Amino acid sequence: MAGFRPYIFLLTISFTLFSCGNSIHSVQRKESLAHMPSKAHNKTDKRKEKSQPLPASPKEEVKIQEDSLSYLKRKYAPLLSAAQDDIQNLSLYKLVDEWMGTPYKYGGNTQKGTDCSGFTGIIYQHVFDISLARRAADIYHKTDQKLKKEELKEGDLVFFDIGRRELSHVGVYLTNGKFVHASTSKGVVISDLEMDYYKKYFRCGGRIVNQ
Repeated sequence: MAGFRPYIFLLTISFTLFSCGNSIHSVQRKESLAHMPSKAHNKTDKRKEKSQPLPASPKEEVKIQEDSLSYLKRKYAPLLSAAQDDIQNLSLYKLVDEWMGTPYKYGGNTQKGTDCSGFTGIIYQHVFDISLARRAADIYHKTDQKLKKEELKEGDLVFFDIGRRELSHVGVYLTNGKFVHASTSKGVVISDLEMDYYKKYFRCGGRIVNQ
């Protein structure tokens, strides 16, 4: 029995060293895994990268504007009984397109609802960088030039007396007798000055030149 003791002692030492080696390896592996990014983290990073596209180059921006203008020409030329080349003001027709169909709301000037002077003021502020008075009658009184129907050009104002002595309605002239406005019955819409209703109540056009 005494002869086996050295072997038992050696086996005990070997087992102890093996167990320690496995423990150290396990700790090192856990530490290395702790510093590795998870698959979910990698996926999140990739999604973030995809959601942040590079800004468009000047050439790409020009192409986008050309495509937008081509779309607006195709859409609005028939509505205005005009040639596509007559439609050149991208900012004007883009705004008109965004607001078309907006419901009428007295005192409103948002896309949830707008009245005629509110919508006209939005066009002048965003397209022509001109601030208008809030009421149609006040816009009329502050307009520099009063125009006849045949003198109207794109962007001019058109005024109407509808059912009142005081001027009560305003819109923005486009081309070929057509104007855009916020109608009490249809909201933002394009109408024709030669329609019986508007022909009856039309007072004059207006042009602002001193701003």
